[in-house]
This record gives sequence, C-alpha cells and structure tokens, in this order.
Amino acid sequence: MKIARVIVNKTARAVDRLFDYIVPEALRDVLQIGMVVNVPFGKGNTLIEGYVVDFPESSNVENLKEIASLLSNEPLFDQSLLDLIYFMKKRYFSTYLLALKTVVPYGLGLSTRQDAGKLLKGSQLAISQDDAFDVLENIRDKAPMQARIIELLMQNDFVANCDIQMILGCGISAIKSLEKKGVIELTEIEVFRNPVDYSKIEPTKALVPTKEQAIAINRIAKSLSDFHVFLLHGVTGSGKTEVFLQCIDMVLSKGQSAIVLVPEISLTPQMISRFAGRFGKKIAVLHSRLSLGERNDEYKRIKSGEAKVVIGVRSAVFAPVQNLGLIVMDEEHETSYKSQTVPAYHTREIAAVRAKQSGVPLVLASATPSVESYYKAQKGKYELLTLNTRAKESASMPNVQIVDMRRELADGNRSLFSQQLANEIRANLDAGRQTILFLNRRGFSTFISCRSCGYVVKCPRCNIALTYHKNKNHLTCHYCGYTQRNLNACPECSSNYIKHFGTGTQKVEEELLALFPEASILRMDLDTVSAKNSHQKILEQFEKEKIDILIGTQMVTKGLDFENVTLVGVLAADMSLNQDDYRANEKTFDIITQVSGRAGRGAHAGRAVIQTYMPENSVLNLACMQDYSAFYKEEISLRQALLYPPLCDLLSIVFTSFNENAATSCAKQFATFLQKEFKKEQADILGPSPCSFYKINNKYRKRILIKCKLNDTIIRTVSDYLARHYKSKESKFVTVSAETNPVHIL
Repeated sequence: MKIARVIVNKTARAVDRLFDYIVPEALRDVLQIGMVVNVPFGKGNTLIEGYVVDFPESSNVENLKEIASLLSNEPLFDQSLLDLIYFMKKRYFSTYLLALKTVVPYGLGLSTRQDAGKLLKGSQLAISQDDAFDVLENIRDKAPMQARIIELLMQNDFVANCDIQMILGCGISAIKSLEKKGVIELTEIEVFRNPVDYSKIEPTKALVPTKEQAIAINRIAKSLSDFHVFLLHGVTGSGKTEVFLQCIDMVLSKGQSAIVLVPEISLTPQMISRFAGRFGKKIAVLHSRLSLGERNDEYKRIKSGEAKVVIGVRSAVFAPVQNLGLIVMDEEHETSYKSQTVPAYHTREIAAVRAKQSGVPLVLASATPSVESYYKAQKGKYELLTLNTRAKESASMPNVQIVDMRRELADGNRSLFSQQLANEIRANLDAGRQTILFLNRRGFSTFISCRSCGYVVKCPRCNIALTYHKNKNHLTCHYCGYTQRNLNACPECSSNYIKHFGTGTQKVEEELLALFPEASILRMDLDTVSAKNSHQKILEQFEKEKIDILIGTQMVTKGLDFENVTLVGVLAADMSLNQDDYRANEKTFDIITQVSGRAGRGAHAGRAVIQTYMPENSVLNLACMQDYSAFYKEEISLRQALLYPPLCDLLSIVFTSFNENAATSCAKQFATFLQKEFKKEQADILGPSPCSFYKINNKYRKRILIKCKLNDTIIRTVSDYLARHYKSKESKFVTVSAETNPVHIL
C-alpha cells in the first residue's frame, strides 16, 4: 500500500497538520511531490484539494481514506520550494496552507481559472459618487461586504472581479447582487499578455566599469559557484545596477538563471528597460499589477527555462527558476520587502535560504543599507563591497541644504514652500531643468477638525482621522477604506467652522499651481497610480515631455534616474522622525538620502533643499552629508542601549477582537503563560499594551513584544500556544497573530 501525505485546502488553524491518504492503484506510478489531488475530508467526505508533500512508508492513522482523483498533470512545486514551505511555517508561525499559497502565487495552479482571450472581466460604479454615498449609508449594516465593494470601486475606476474577490475575500454573488441593484456595472478591459513592450526597448551593451565597479564585479564573479552573501553599499548614482548586469551576464554564459528583486512596483519600469535592453526576451517580470493571465504566462516561461532572468517584487523570490545561479536584492533596506500578512516573511531571509539551497551568491545592494545588514557586514557574516563615487564622471553628489521652517514662520511665510525652495524651483523653471518634490503623505489634508468645539472627523471603524481628498471631495480612511462625504458642518455642534489641517500631495499640487501657473506638474502617489501601468505612464510622461515638476510620496525617493532632474525638495523632512517606532531614525535617514540622490545624475549639478522644523537633528544633518558610516555608528549605539534589533530579535504578538475586554483578557493570559515558560530563556516580555493604532476596522488590538534571541524553544512555545488557542472556544472571539522582527510596530 502506497501512502501520500498532503496539505489540505482548509484555512482553519484547527486542522493545520498533514493528512495521510492511500494512493489508488492508477496513480501509484504517476503521483509526485507538488501535485494537486482531490481528497475526501471530514465526516461527510467532502471532496477538497490536497497538495502532495511526502510518501511515508507507514501511517499511524487507521482506516485511511483514498485519494479520489488527480487534479494537476505537473507538480506545482519541487522539493526545494517544499523546504521553503516548511521553513516559513516554522519561522513565521504560519499554517502549512498559507505558507504553500505564498510560495505558489495566487492563481497559478491553485485555480483552474484563465483569462478569457484578451479580455479581463471587472466592475466599475454605474452611479455617481454622491449616489454611491447614499447607497453606502443604507447597506453598511445590512450588507457589509457589498459596502466594502462599493468603497473599493469609489477609490478605483476599474477593478478586476478576481481582484475584488482576492482583496476582500468575497464571493461573486456579492458582486452580482450590486449589479442587479444597478449600483455597479460589469465590464471588460483588454489584457496584454506580455508585460514588456520590446518594440520600445533599444538593445544596449555592457559599459566599461569604473575601478570600484570592476573590483565588485570580480569579487562576486569568484563566488558564483558558492553560497556567499555580499552587501554592495554604493552611493546614489554609483552604478550598482551595472554591477548586477555584468554579473548576470556571467551567470547566463554558464547556462544558469538569476532572480533580481526590487522593492516596489514604481521601481520596475526603468529597471525593466535596462534589463530588457541587455538581455532581451530572456527576462520575465513578476509583480502584483500583472493580470492572472500575464502572471501565468511569465510563470510558465520561467518554469520551462525560457526566461533566464526574473525581475520582480517581493513574491518573485519564490520564482521556479531553472538552474539558479545568482540572486540580487536591490534597495535591500526597503520595508516593503517584509510581508504584512501571514506568513509575515522577510524577502532577505527567504533569498538567503534559496541561495544556500542552490549554493549560489546573494547580493544585497543599497545606498542606505539596513542597520541589520550593515551590522552583519561589520561582524563578518556578510562581505562588504563599496562604491563611494558616482559612475558618471560628470555627475557629482548633490549640494544639500537644510532650511529652518521656524524662521520662515517668524518671517511671516505660511506657505508650504520656504523662500529658498521657491527660488530654487523658479531657477529650475527658467533653466529648463526638472524638479522632484517629496512629501510622504497623499490626499489634500491630513485631518478635518471643528475650530468651534475641537471635534476631529474620524473613521468609525478605526478611530483614526479621515483624510480629505479634494479631487473627489470625500473623506477616506487609509487603513480600512471607509469613505464618506465631505462635511460642511460639525456633526457635534453644527458649527460651520470646519477646517482642513495638515498637508497632502494634492494640496502641494494646488499651491504649486498658484505659485507657478506656467509650470507643468505631475503627481505620483497611490491615488494616481491605481490604474494598470499608470506608474510607468507617469514616469514616461515626466521624462519624454520634460514635465517641470513631479510631486510624489515614497515612490519618487529611489530607483529613478533622470538626467534633467537637478533639484529635489523635501517638504516635511521630520515627519517620519516622530513615528512611534524604534526604526524612525533609520527610515528618516533612508528617505532623505535616497530622495536627495535623485538630483544631479546627469551633466548638470544637483541641489536638494530639506525643509524641517528640527534643523539641529543629527539624523537629518548626516543624511544631508550622505554620511552613512557616521549615522550607523550613532544608530547602533542607540540600539545597543535600548536592546533592539539587530542586537536581539523582536517578536510581536497581537490580539485582535471586536470585543475589547476579550482581547485584553486573552493577552494577559498569554503574558502570564510566557513569564512562566521563559524563566530559563533570555527574554524580555513587554506588555500587553494597546497597539499604536488601537482600533482598526472595528477591531480592538492588544500587543505583547518579546525581546529575545529566537531559538527552537521560543518558536515551539509560541507555536504550541497558537495551536491550542485555535482549538479553544476563545478563538471565535479573539484572533492571535505572531510576527518576527516586524518593520512596523503600529
């Protein structure tokens, strides 16, 4: 009797284990690890999908059931990806199923759905925004899922139905119900099955490397057959990408493949162009903006070996490349490399596991390395390679100046722009040069308050101030998507003294147009890049049409290389310094350094103007000097004093419930349990305490933080508790999640 061990397609943690089934005679010579099967499950023997992970010689279970049928002709994953699944389940306190569905991308093999021809079915509002508000008010309580769909469509002109279902976890029936009511209409858009338009790509050849680049290339080349982690620390514009390209060239000459990771979608257009110009149709692109059809096509090209160079965001680390020879992780410091959903993995850790499996090097690159990576380089765990000068002889580092906004106020300037920044923008306009302005907040105003009684308009689900969006004249919660009409009177005292406070990118755009009515302006934030390929169109328009000014959030701080950009302005440099996060200094240094580095990358000298109310702050001053070494010494001393990563691991356990008392009680019980269990461990247990954002989407949140060195005992103790919790009655009221080394403590 042959036995197959499978992961069943059931999300409940109560059944998070492997199940044994008898392999029928007809499948004994066919079935392989990674294949999808239909298996009977539960008392009613309901047929569900199962994923084969092992063939044990025997089973401890009596009266085994038999596999019903085979659902896939080819395996979804091989042994190396299965090892990743096991690693992620343990390391990130995940279930088998969630780890598997993370490794095997959504819609690839786990579903039989295919895009119909070249058209993708989706939905859009069939009524006005005002009418949509009326519908929302009537159905929020009666049909909450339909309300969420309306909110999603109010913020996006078109959303694919498959994406609505994936994002909100709803069925097609909720979409159909809204269609019958005439609230939304179903439509189709054309799907372009090739994410790269090669007709617009001009072939390029390798550049002659600088002396520093040549040293880095030669050192990496010597390790192409061994597992080795390099940290490539190069100033902005130092030519790190050319180092990648030449190393990948060597990998391809050996018949091997490479994975190149970038932190977010806004970085990919220029990166894709450079890689497509060098390697042509050997590249494959993987990111979240691809349709399922496009993703399937790229996935097949990678798996077949047709595509040799995979370029993509976080999930591309799981690409099923053939004969892996090198992994590159660009902008390795970026927090978007950390997943925020279970399993909350860090791409850097997964990339290291994959590189070690294949015995190949991993290259981490950044102008502002993460403190964790630089610490490992200082300790000899990573090998440090440095590029201290810009690659182009004509390009020098920008001249960076700090402007004290307190003096501007004292001088009567209440504008968003200091006199110096306004003068610099005017000089750039007169010279025909381009400017990038950075503000890390979208929308028009941060919050709306009544000047009569002090009432602040907040999200009823999250107790967080709603953001005003002037273009659609509505208020939106950026945490749960709640949307409502703008207010003309205070709901508390009926006063008309309602005022918009704070600044967003929309407000910056409006004031710029008032100051410089002749200027052409583009805005790049989540509100303007929601449509497919919109980020790429904005960047192409900025470059080709020589648009005068680009306003943006973090999307404009890195990865952009425009020769005509000679001025960068940072409008609120100290905004990130005041976050409730031990990484606040690091994030601020990264942002200022990266965005300043967008200026002066061509033949003309670059300048950056940093506006702040804290000009004496050492982090801002070190960022202006682009002095990473001095910043690191200061920051690591602070981390040592407070005992934060990389000096320890940080384990965050969050308790979430609609019932505030239930969340508090469960958190206290677990804290008491941990104090007893960890007496012999070097672990500092903090809390429970309210999360920084205590209420999100009507759910209350309590948190325990554990400072420790993660080991098998700590991981097993927390995992066992989670398993017991989800088998208890309490699990119906309280959700518990554990995350290792979170990049956001909110």
